Amino acid sequence: MQDNPDDTYQANSQTCLEVALAKVPGYVSWRKRDPGPTAPLESRYAALPTLTKQDLRNHFPLGFIPLDRDLDRGLASGEIEFAQTSGSTEDRITVVFHASWWEASEQAAWQLNAHARRIATGSHPEAVLASPLCVGPGYSQHPQNRQARTLGRHLYLNQKIHPATWTDDDVRHMAADLAAYRPVALEADPAYLAAFVRHAASLHLDLFQPEMIFLTYSFPSRIYRRRIATAFAAPIASSYGSTETGHVFMECEAGRLHQNTDYCRVDFEPWAARHGRPALGRMLVTVFHNPWFSVLRFDIGDVARLDDRGPCPCGRHSGLTLASIDGRTKDVTFAPDGHPVTVDEVDETLSQVAGIEGWQLDHVAPGEYHLRVLRDREVADSSARECRERLLALYRGNAVVSVDFCNHLEHEPSGKFRFARTLFPVAHEILWDKHSNATPSN
Repeated sequence: MQDNPDDTYQANSQTCLEVALAKVPGYVSWRKRDPGPTAPLESRYAALPTLTKQDLRNHFPLGFIPLDRDLDRGLASGEIEFAQTSGSTEDRITVVFHASWWEASEQAAWQLNAHARRIATGSHPEAVLASPLCVGPGYSQHPQNRQARTLGRHLYLNQKIHPATWTDDDVRHMAADLAAYRPVALEADPAYLAAFVRHAASLHLDLFQPEMIFLTYSFPSRIYRRRIATAFAAPIASSYGSTETGHVFMECEAGRLHQNTDYCRVDFEPWAARHGRPALGRMLVTVFHNPWFSVLRFDIGDVARLDDRGPCPCGRHSGLTLASIDGRTKDVTFAPDGHPVTVDEVDETLSQVAGIEGWQLDHVAPGEYHLRVLRDREVADSSARECRERLLALYRGNAVVSVDFCNHLEHEPSGKFRFARTLFPVAHEILWDKHSNATPSN
């Protein structure tokens, strides 16, 4: 008889909770919040605080390693290493990284997509296109040959921090590497892959066709996905997770995101009722099966949108099913009346404007917004007016919107691209604070 997946999920949740509270120094102060083993498991989790990046930073390196583990021996044996996460400057932290756990988490996530399950063996060749500050052998001021950029089964294609700095020869070399390596899968930051496709098209390059494309590292804009699909016929799936948590959600063949219940618990905390959108909220992730790094109720920092369309056509039903990841919580902007607007909502609005290749929005002051648009060379100037009109409709009220075309978007020091920034102090905690009446416009 096979184990009931729900029973296994609850057992893993309980094991992680008990180990964290009994053996992990970083959770000592949490013990007094725990109602105890006689209380329902859901109540115990709900009573606990939230783990933040700052907590991980404050207690590094020993704070979240169980007391029965020896850090020095783990490092010396190569079982673990220190790894820096790939966020922007203020978000980047160093964690204890267990590669075997990460790989097992990824393999479990592949099972949530029929195409990935078919092609991903765990030994299949894979090319990666992202910032060299986030992945691979790291950034070097001197060009590295293909061998130096091949680690295990992965070939890292890009050697520059910003796609705008790619020369024609850079793009030709990446296309040649792709063709020579013949990867089964291509894993990419959507912004980088869309830029590569645009540049390759201008050079009339025929690109090697992998069997699967995984989009990760940043928000998969509709505009980027549309551009990527002009060059690649392979199925595209969004893979969502983080260095701290492993692989948390995978987009299935029907376009919905399914929780990787074999390797994590996700507690969904909806936004405060006054925002009138119960399907939106934050995710608190608990990691299973990582004996070296205890992660309990970690605020992963992105907005989740629950799927309310009924059972998924793919047939999967375990754990949470999301319609989308709506972007970073800190990239939520606010209408003049305090109504929150997610990155996904801005993206949906702007993706309807023909000819634009990307966007970035600055929330300059309450009620004031500045949009930078990366445009196709042939797009009409009237597109700026259409972008402005669509944003005015989205933000409502007496919003003030300005729009400029640009030749390239601004990247973070990590090489990643943010979609929206609020340039005045906003405590985004008001989104889920059930007691605060504050709004960013007060």
